[in-house]
Amino acid sequence: MTTDDYALLIFEQLKSAKDYGQVESILTTSVKDMTAEKKNGFIIERYINKLQLILETLSPLDCNSAEWSNYRYALIYVRKLSTKPQLVNN
Repeated sequence: MTTDDYALLIFEQLKSAKDYGQVESILTTSVKDMTAEKKNGFIIERYINKLQLILETLSPLDCNSAEWSNYRYALIYVRKLSTKPQLVNN
């Protein structure tokens, strides 16, 4: 699976998140899974950047208010992940 495909898969999982805690769990687990599969930091960083781009370009007209709220929170959390080199560079 490419990083683009993986970012889209995680984006779809975020759509069904019930709350911010679940959003965090989905995102953290996605990075941990990549780390467990021995993906290098560059690949993980590329995935995070792709997911961030998807979230930034999303229109609020394409989702309901709960989804929009979760996507905005996910964007904040993804930006937080991208500033944590210890998570990305494992």
